[in-house]
Amino acid sequence: MDLSFVRRLGAFIYTLILLLFIGFGFCYSNEVKYEYRENTVYFSDYWKVNGRLITFPYSNQDVFTITNTLPTVYGDQMLVLRAYYDSFEVAIDGDVILESRDSYLFGHKTNIGQKEIWIPLEYKYSGHDISVTIDLQDSLYGSQLTEGFITTRSSYGIRQMQQNIPSLILFVVFTVTGILEMIVSGYFIVKRTALIRKLTFEALFYAGAFSIISAQWIINETRVPFVIWGHMTGFSILNVISFILMPMLFFEISRALFTRIGKVDNIIDSVIALAIVLSCLFATIGIIEWGAVVYVAHAIDLLVMIMVGYYSYTTVKDEQKAKTGVGISIANFIFILFAGIALVQYLNHIYYNYLLIVIIDLMIFIMVQIGLIYRRIGLNVKEEKEFAQAKVYAYTDEMTKLGNRRHFYAIVGDYEKQKLPKDLTYIAIDVNRLKYTNDNLGHDAGDELLIGTAECLRRAFNTSSTSTIGRMGGDEFAVLLVANETELNRRLFNLKHYLSHWRGKYIDGISISLGYASVREDPYATVDTLAKLSDERMYEDKKQYYEETGFDRRSPQ
Repeated sequence: MDLSFVRRLGAFIYTLILLLFIGFGFCYSNEVKYEYRENTVYFSDYWKVNGRLITFPYSNQDVFTITNTLPTVYGDQMLVLRAYYDSFEVAIDGDVILESRDSYLFGHKTNIGQKEIWIPLEYKYSGHDISVTIDLQDSLYGSQLTEGFITTRSSYGIRQMQQNIPSLILFVVFTVTGILEMIVSGYFIVKRTALIRKLTFEALFYAGAFSIISAQWIINETRVPFVIWGHMTGFSILNVISFILMPMLFFEISRALFTRIGKVDNIIDSVIALAIVLSCLFATIGIIEWGAVVYVAHAIDLLVMIMVGYYSYTTVKDEQKAKTGVGISIANFIFILFAGIALVQYLNHIYYNYLLIVIIDLMIFIMVQIGLIYRRIGLNVKEEKEFAQAKVYAYTDEMTKLGNRRHFYAIVGDYEKQKLPKDLTYIAIDVNRLKYTNDNLGHDAGDELLIGTAECLRRAFNTSSTSTIGRMGGDEFAVLLVANETELNRRLFNLKHYLSHWRGKYIDGISISLGYASVREDPYATVDTLAKLSDERMYEDKKQYYEETGFDRRSPQ
């Protein structure tokens, strides 16, 4: 039997038992028989307009007055009427006790944040008649008086949190995961990565931003923030801006995932971004109301739905696309469907509880999209590892494990993009008597001679962060190094020491010919001129070696 499966099953059962113990505490305690009194009274019934009973939600395009009789109330309570209003006036037994005041933003009158009427109460108002004259906001979708209740500020906050527990949980989850996704993806975006992988991390970055903005919109729709902290205007503006940013971020996610970086896509992206900035600017300086920004958001919603629907359709239609792309398309279709349903409900009845559908939609979208993004990142990382491995093979000499000629000249190309350092030195190296070793001791001995040379070069130069060592082919090696004359001489001395003391199965000591040239000799030198000069000096050193030893360079003996 698979022990790992048994351990997982045991952990699941153990966790389930602990959850049952917790559940017993809530379900089988005698505390369930008690009802804790909350200082909140529902007050949406028996309101009258011109002596006629009305029911909530109630709408009237003209200024109207609603009347009712207050129950027993206390000084810490307030009457809350939910309605998007332009102005209101409250009277007790005909005596005005409260009037709305105009809101200003940067010196310009605005009605943003005027979504609830809070009327402070006193015990002496108990049993008296209350009248509220209201002028509702003009809205393309209609404005209504939806609800009334008597409560305290603290009870109101508790009530809203209890009624919106799923929203609060999603707010925390979306915010935390969104921040982490933006940090992780931002780190990889700034690195030099391939286009596809970069776009995938951009998708993750936008998904993180989408999660955070969605979380802000969800929490503000619950009204919990301004109930607790006030600042209706500020939180209402945050809500509108979050709402208009969501379709743009959704569009950015889709563009990155579908690799839509063409001219038309960029133009549409720019138009959306410009529309958002201009509408918010015009609302801030009073040219339009913030409610008009919501209309712009709905227009962007429709445009983005059309574009993403088109991306998804063409991806599914294209059989050559990967399964990941098809999965993304299906997820987008589901998201667009739910978003369309919520939007129609919002347009049909602005106070309809469409938030639940939006939350379900966002949960599906975030989970599916993030899952697919991480899957694509995994595939890209795997591909990049394979590419990196292939690059290693392409740039590495198989025998010596040093960089090959291709790798060496890639580094040379990097140096030539800028002025050469004054201490840049090119060292040309040629192994002596390789042909003799191959012919007389065998090719295994010849290979050992080259491998030993490579090891000695590493020991002598790899401790420098500026060194590049390469096998140029056959018995030829080269080193590119930035070092002053003292360091260069020290490293060359160490190299000769390592070579002379190297021991292998066939080889007892290694001899090389060496020549080098530095930019110090010619400030206008190029790497090519340094290489030629180094080769000339290396061949002079080789000639001297054969003259001093008496070996015949071309003889196998």
